[in-house]
Amino acid sequence: MNNYIILFFFILFQSCDWIHNGEEEDENVLARVGNSTLYKKDILYNPLLGDSVEVYSNQINLWVKKQLVLNSAFQNDEIMSEIQNKVDKYKESLLLFEFEKYLFSNSDKIEISSQEISSYYEENIEDFILPFNLVKALYVKVPFDAPSINNFRNNLRKYPNADTTEIVSYSFQFAEKSFLEDSIWIKFDDIMMNLPFPADTDRTRFLKSRSYYESRDDQYIHFLRILDKRFVGDFSPITFEEEIINTILLNNRKQELFDKLRDSIYNNSTRGVDYEIY
Repeated sequence: MNNYIILFFFILFQSCDWIHNGEEEDENVLARVGNSTLYKKDILYNPLLGDSVEVYSNQINLWVKKQLVLNSAFQNDEIMSEIQNKVDKYKESLLLFEFEKYLFSNSDKIEISSQEISSYYEENIEDFILPFNLVKALYVKVPFDAPSINNFRNNLRKYPNADTTEIVSYSFQFAEKSFLEDSIWIKFDDIMMNLPFPADTDRTRFLKSRSYYESRDDQYIHFLRILDKRFVGDFSPITFEEEIINTILLNNRKQELFDKLRDSIYNNSTRGVDYEIY
């Protein structure tokens, strides 16, 4: 019965747009439940869905049912109290989050000195024990048919007591892949991923026994010159940890700043204010 009533109103509004009742808005009203109103513009219709009357009728029915359920929910004091509690908590969290963002809008101007980084590293040295091997190394991968390979090999073996310009130039011209940042610590496993290397090899043992390594696959020769090493269980070099330490100190500085601002706001806000803590 309800379906026919809703359908009746739908057809009435669809076919009688020419009737003007003094309320232009009412011409587009399809249904009302309490204080909620469904308008023609709220109905999504796609011709591919078939008969427009049936589509409109189904959507009107769904809307009415939804509003009736919502009305029942609004009248349930227990549910409304719980929802309001959640809304209040979320609002508080959002306000604090946005306020903190506002306070730290210039936090990019906070600078951490190298001395602060060194002090933190030394005071927390036990937190920087390596769980993996580190190396400073040069890695170059060149095709078999690259020219002057022997000369390049000799230069690489002698590095850093060799012509660095020649090594860089040769790698730029002929290498398929290379890593030539000799001052940067990197994980040894990241280097070994590029080498044709047996998976079951003891990499720590291998690393301890070599400063130069060369291997071949079907198309390439892989050159590895190891310049410095740190092993699992050693203290990590400070240069490898600088970025992490900088982030830790920056976050600590932000928290200190926030605490001071919060205390300042609290002290200023409570002056002359009558309040009690129970």
